[in-house]
Amino acid sequence: MSIATTVLCRTAQAVRRMGRRLRPARKQVLETGAGAVFALGQILRDRQLRAPLVVVGPDDGAAGYKLRQTLEREDVAFQLMEDLPARPTAAEAERMAQTFRDGGCDSFIALGDGVVLDLVKAAAARTQSGRRSVLDMAGKGRVPRWKLPPVIAVPTVAGSGAESMAGATVTDENGTVFYLEGEALLPVVAVSDPELVWDAPRNKVADAGLNGLCRCIEAFLAAPAKDTAAMTRAAQGVELFFTSLEPCWNSGGTVQDRTDLLSASRTAGRTAAGTGAGGYARAMIRAAQTVCGLDFATACAAILPAVLEEYGNRAHDRLASLAVMADLAEGGSRQARAEALVARLRGTVFRMGLGETLEGVTEEQADEIGDLAAAMANPRLVSPVVWDRRQCHELIESLCVREKES
Repeated sequence: MSIATTVLCRTAQAVRRMGRRLRPARKQVLETGAGAVFALGQILRDRQLRAPLVVVGPDDGAAGYKLRQTLEREDVAFQLMEDLPARPTAAEAERMAQTFRDGGCDSFIALGDGVVLDLVKAAAARTQSGRRSVLDMAGKGRVPRWKLPPVIAVPTVAGSGAESMAGATVTDENGTVFYLEGEALLPVVAVSDPELVWDAPRNKVADAGLNGLCRCIEAFLAAPAKDTAAMTRAAQGVELFFTSLEPCWNSGGTVQDRTDLLSASRTAGRTAAGTGAGGYARAMIRAAQTVCGLDFATACAAILPAVLEEYGNRAHDRLASLAVMADLAEGGSRQARAEALVARLRGTVFRMGLGETLEGVTEEQADEIGDLAAAMANPRLVSPVVWDRRQCHELIESLCVREKES
């Protein structure tokens, strides 16, 4: 990467950071603890909301039944949408917005994983976007800034942080990933009830958990040196993910495990919003999802450790500090502590049955992933280094060695 390009990228990132600090943060009401879902009736009354559209994810029938019972006992005149496909796309957000308008609804209640929460946030924006479709709003500054219908987010999978983020990730029918960004997308209320995440499918636990862990690690690397509060939050999120993710993936975990994972999820959302977190790991993962249709966990298990190692001594100081703050390492050199963190990450994904390579990704696809990742990362995402397309391609190609040899 040329010096001129590096300076351009760092300048653009600094301007984005400054704009983020100057922008007033939207506040969110949080309901936590076992049985928090039963507070929904009071939440609606406090906000004078009388006709919510309730959207239930495709794998959340049991949690949806509990939510419906709660609203029926409170005599809430809600409309229900629970016929989402297994892999909902932006077209479903368009349908949600139309159902909202046709039914005279005044708010959304989103119950589901991060995909469902993001689609509902996009649908809320769509109700105020005029002729612009959901995909037309992808990118920065395209989401309506005026008041959107209130969204109450009720996660049934913990990790992605969608319930605490002012953004939404959606896909089209081809699997291409789009990101909507805007402060108005932050849900006005997040309800974190550990009893609702008990039955989450293991693949979704892995997807959401590694999504949040990746956010926290990259947030720690991206935070300005003087922003100790952001680094402390990110380190707390990393520690909670490492202690609670595996138990929840293995057996659903204890109530405390699920409570900790929900807390880590909220931390992931807050740190990502506060630092503009992102880097080459997230850019490559999103590119792999777009090009190859890989799920987040599969792509993250291979890409995140490889990127952290490839950063080399540029990231040793930060990773060593993170290892200590997250209680993952104590003594040793900076390099040893950084390597201990990466080793802990590799051990976690191995025990969750995830591989270290991108199996099935061809050389042509690796080239496309590298190009797309570099385009997404530069100059928007903060990372310890600035890479060009060749460097991104070489790293992805190195993870496809088994496919190449076959």
